[in-house]
Amino acid sequence: FGEARIAIQVFTTLLFSGTVVLTYAIGRTLWNETVGVIAGVLLLGMPYLLTQVPLMLVDVPTMFFMTLAVFTTIIALRRGGAVPLALSVAAIVLALLTKYSAWVMISVLPVIFLVFLKERGGVVLGRAAMIAGAAGLLIGAAVLSKYDVFTEQLGLLQNYQAPALGRWGESYVSTFLFQIHPFITLAALFSLAVAVARKDLRYLIVCWLVLLILVLDIKRIRYLVPALPMLALMAAYGLRELGGGRIRRYTVSCIVFSALVTSVFGYLPFLTATSAENLKNAGEYLDSIGGENVEVVVLPQPRTSVNPAAAVPILDLFTRKRIVLSGASPEGRRPNSVETSPVRFTWEVKPVYYPDSAAAGGEEVAAIVVISDANGSPLPSPVLQRMAGHRLTKAFEVSDRVFRYKTIVRVYEPPEGTRGHDL
Repeated sequence: FGEARIAIQVFTTLLFSGTVVLTYAIGRTLWNETVGVIAGVLLLGMPYLLTQVPLMLVDVPTMFFMTLAVFTTIIALRRGGAVPLALSVAAIVLALLTKYSAWVMISVLPVIFLVFLKERGGVVLGRAAMIAGAAGLLIGAAVLSKYDVFTEQLGLLQNYQAPALGRWGESYVSTFLFQIHPFITLAALFSLAVAVARKDLRYLIVCWLVLLILVLDIKRIRYLVPALPMLALMAAYGLRELGGGRIRRYTVSCIVFSALVTSVFGYLPFLTATSAENLKNAGEYLDSIGGENVEVVVLPQPRTSVNPAAAVPILDLFTRKRIVLSGASPEGRRPNSVETSPVRFTWEVKPVYYPDSAAAGGEEVAAIVVISDANGSPLPSPVLQRMAGHRLTKAFEVSDRVFRYKTIVRVYEPPEGTRGHDL
């Protein structure tokens, strides 16, 4: 698919849509059609979740495969049969291979087993043993075949990610009353009382992941994403108790409508007002001018520990031009405290496919692009010398007060008739 994001965005959108269907199916299977429909619709009442769908992150795929593992395991334990059992094993393996945090969340499967063991007796034992045995063999084979990779990744989790988890996180107020519609949270809390009063063991299946996250005191909302379908099911279980169908439909409609309004008129304007938007707009502008190559100068950003060169691949994502790194760019200094920083890998990942101007000598350049952290940032002498005879033709200066790392972009082109100066 080249450098186009559309393939990944279509894929994650399909997985999100599939999660809605699976959430409905779990609610219908455990209780009835009403719970399933409400739960599926309530996934649209979580503004944060909607922002994750187009991103090139693994959270939405993890959510889908975790939900798929829960649903297929429920069906396999209830009905038995070769096909349901095989589908359950496949879903569990895929869920475990998406993200390491899924290894903790897969603990919901023993809960499903215990619930149906109570309901259906010993017949469930054989089915559970086949699922656990087959899934264990497949995961074991995957780990052994890539043992070095798994060992290195687990070491990275222990030495890098685990210490970083305690440094920051969103508050539960932000997560459950803003990023998720507060009515969903209130309905989920109400459902606890309803389930306890009814002594409904099946409710343990949907509340397990949410309670697990609270008990482990995980305060990064990204780690809650795979559990959001279960939160929607909890809320649907509570909303089912509302008097009549019209009241339920009205309440759910209010939740979804207000969440969509928040997403469109709150989240979207904020996301398009960050300085990262400059890279997108600059890339589109570069595609509108002639020439094949552009030279990029990256200036240091002393107010942040992010490697300023991290902006280059992002600019490349939005332009068809061939990017050449300027030899006039000042050398960035890696901070000493970056080893356990979330931005560590902006310093360690150094793409080899961006040649510097010395290696690409003799090729023509259509423009020189300067990326800095402030409007009107002074240019070092080597940069000024490199841009002799060029004029500023376009500046992209959207800025925000939220992030210290900024990407202000200025485009310098040679005078008309001389475009195409050699590197």
